[in-house]
Amino acid sequence: MDLQYNFFNILILFGAIQGIILCIFLRQKRKVNPLSVNFFLLFLFSLSFFNLIYAFLDMDVFAYYRPLHMFPFPYKWLIGAGFYFYIKNQFPVVENQSSYHKKEWYLLAPAFLYLVLRIYWFSIAIQENSYRITSVVVNSDFFRIHEFFVLFFTFFMGIASLLFLHKNKNQILLKSMFTLKWLKKFTCVFISIAAVDLLLYTADLMLNGGVESFGFYYATLLINAAFIYWIGFMGFTKSKLFFTTFKYTQETPSVASSGISEKLKQAIQTEKAYLNPNLMLSDLATEMNITSKALSKHINESLGMNFSEFINFYRVQEVKVLMASAEASKYTLVTLAEKAGFRSKSSFNETFKKVTGITPSAYKKEIKNL
Repeated sequence: MDLQYNFFNILILFGAIQGIILCIFLRQKRKVNPLSVNFFLLFLFSLSFFNLIYAFLDMDVFAYYRPLHMFPFPYKWLIGAGFYFYIKNQFPVVENQSSYHKKEWYLLAPAFLYLVLRIYWFSIAIQENSYRITSVVVNSDFFRIHEFFVLFFTFFMGIASLLFLHKNKNQILLKSMFTLKWLKKFTCVFISIAAVDLLLYTADLMLNGGVESFGFYYATLLINAAFIYWIGFMGFTKSKLFFTTFKYTQETPSVASSGISEKLKQAIQTEKAYLNPNLMLSDLATEMNITSKALSKHINESLGMNFSEFINFYRVQEVKVLMASAEASKYTLVTLAEKAGFRSKSSFNETFKKVTGITPSAYKKEIKNL
């Protein structure tokens, strides 16, 4: 088999293979959130299939059976749609709404329509065992127009995902905030790649008299490969970040719990009661003039955590503020932790990593590089 291979298409090919392997590995996570996992797998498999097809084209693999280059899978249209539904299905549905958002089924319509076209072209390619139908479609400028629509659609799906996350950020439980931040970061990377792809394609057409070159695809495929490698690293090491089912805070609290919320906000955000390293549930309840049972129940039901997790969450936020201050270099991490109300180094390190996902020293390095 005489293949036209080089360093770049090998890199692109291995990225695609890793993406497909990761799909197999992450399939076991379906029990966490089946719909979200399924749409993530659709997104990742489509992205990997994109690289696989073009790697094979560049290596001239399809010369051995030409119809395969027209394989009827609308992968480009499924990347953006898969990503959007992956994000959206991590949130609980509102009353009277389908769990997979039936009202937005139309977002999958372009993929379905393109699938029908691909099946028709594929059948012709099989009958003729040639590239003729591809040449006809290319010469009609269909692929150029189609590429712009796909790129805009993918970018739009990324923006829609980010807006959805932003809309729901104030409604989820505090303990889910780190995962939400990760999803926002993941979505911003997705949007950035979509935007770069769109700019690259536009520039390629302008530089080549309205005809796309494989140079555009090399750049796009290498970016995709880097994205897949990054997803792979995160997927194999921190797969819990990808899938969850967020819980909303109580949407219609009673008058009594509303009063507790105001008192708790005053004690924590204004008076910073958490700075007291010896603070107990009973102490805070007494200060708020309510029973310990009522306070514990409110924190558990409205915020999704126990008293210790709640207080330590705010202590971690305080440490992050202190780390970013101008005087942070004068103190050790342990000193900053003590200032925020932590009583021991081990408790501080464990809690900080649990809340943020990284160690205090790693976080300190991150903010220094900003």
